[in-house]
Amino acid sequence: MNVTFLGTGCALVLKRYNTCFLLEDGENRLLVDAGGGNEILVRLDRLNVPVTSLGAMFVTHSHSDHILGTPWVIRAVATAMAEEGYTGTFTVAGCRQTLQDVRAICHMILGRKLTKYFDSQILFREVSDGEELTLAGFRLTAFDIGSKKMRQFGFRLALPDGEMLCFAGDEPVKPSTEKYAKQAKWLFSEAYCLYADREIYKPYERSHVTSLDAARLAQEMQVSNMVIYHTEDYGPDRKARMTQEARTAFDGNIFVPEDMETIEL
Repeated sequence: MNVTFLGTGCALVLKRYNTCFLLEDGENRLLVDAGGGNEILVRLDRLNVPVTSLGAMFVTHSHSDHILGTPWVIRAVATAMAEEGYTGTFTVAGCRQTLQDVRAICHMILGRKLTKYFDSQILFREVSDGEELTLAGFRLTAFDIGSKKMRQFGFRLALPDGEMLCFAGDEPVKPSTEKYAKQAKWLFSEAYCLYADREIYKPYERSHVTSLDAARLAQEMQVSNMVIYHTEDYGPDRKARMTQEARTAFDGNIFVPEDMETIEL
């Protein structure tokens, strides 16, 4: 099983794309979020991944840097259905509010020619807190991350070796979600900036944390590997600086992927 981070940045980055990633296990492909625009289609094309090969898209929440790429993915899938005779199905999963927002945006901008495939070939799958489901061949447990800004979901995912991956969303692990992160093989954790730069970027005011905070949480959760994403732009030394800071608090393996980097899980 592999994960490719199509984007690794927070909302207003200019040097990278917004955080979203593709999980692949054989022919199974699950897209998690889509960033803030049609760059998502460019990224998938660069990977030689046609949208018709995607089984599903999990949309965590309705912030612009996560949801505004979704109508482009849906448009591409629906266009294949309308013009190329694509007969497969595509599932969009998320909480009720997020799915309502996705559908509303699509109805505003796509037109009946494409939205007519809703609920027949393009399926909307509402998830609830603690629900176990199979999505694009992946076994997940969806969970509400407890955001105070808007309802947002993460998930725990079963890996082929029987271990677990915890994707915490774009806020840190909280007491209510520790049970999903505890002793996971992989913890995907946002880190808005370096702890040294907290007065510049003010992550705590945005419900985010620093790479040092994320590392401390990973150590507390006793995970083996942590992945840091949803960061500020920084420069070419971003990976080295965030890894170095996280290393002071976490004993396991640390990954700070660049856009389009693939990690074997």
